[in-house]
Amino acid sequence: MKIKTILAILFLICFTYGIWGLCKSLTANQENTKQKDLEEYLKTAKIGTDKQQAGRRTEAWVVNLDDGKIKRRGFFKVTDRHRPHHLPDCYKYLIAAYELDKLLDLNLVPPVVEREIEGRKGSLQIGIEGSLREAERRRKKIKPPDPESLENTLEELTVFENLTYSSSFCDQKDLGDILIMHKEDWKVWRVDFSEAFAPSPELIPECKITRCSKKLYQNLIKLDHKVLKAKLKHYLNEEEISMLLKRKQIIIEKIKQLIDEKGEESVLFS
Repeated sequence: MKIKTILAILFLICFTYGIWGLCKSLTANQENTKQKDLEEYLKTAKIGTDKQQAGRRTEAWVVNLDDGKIKRRGFFKVTDRHRPHHLPDCYKYLIAAYELDKLLDLNLVPPVVEREIEGRKGSLQIGIEGSLREAERRRKKIKPPDPESLENTLEELTVFENLTYSSSFCDQKDLGDILIMHKEDWKVWRVDFSEAFAPSPELIPECKITRCSKKLYQNLIKLDHKVLKAKLKHYLNEEEISMLLKRKQIIIEKIKQLIDEKGEESVLFS
């Protein structure tokens, strides 16, 4: 009788975790499908004749999009001051961040594609409607329904900020590029990387990595250098890619060190 009971319990555990794993897999597949659908939408939707200036320092506009079924808004940026310009600000860096986000299966960067509008090439990113800026959330002290989940996502974002060397999130005075879909599921988005990918072989000093998800950590380790270079070579120069790879290795070593010091359970979360 005891053996049958134990077997029944083991079956239930395996079944439960199996279904849970399947659900996670389905969710990931759904997210990937959404990304591809939105990319296709951004590439093919008609652009409205009216556009609204969205930036003072750079050439960027909010544009209306319509594929005949759904109307959305998009963010179109054409500024192309890439390195070695002394004040780099480039739409290609946004696309590079999105491609890197996909390689790591993070889903923190909204879909963005390269597109030509009115004879000018730029990045066209899907608009995030009904969002709350992280700066505003902190100022108004708005509490999320699941504080731990939000905190974990921001920990992942800290890792990604170091990887892309984009310090907006790390600078507590400038949190305007982090949007939260608070009216839906508190999904976090990071929207602007136009000054990212500085060719630094070190991490951002004020952006300390303390924790990371198991998934992101494993994906960093598995990230193939040839695949990464193939995906990013159209948007980053050789030095930017080389330093990105160096930071990747530093991040991996940093997380390993934290695990050795504090234990895996204290550093890696699901």
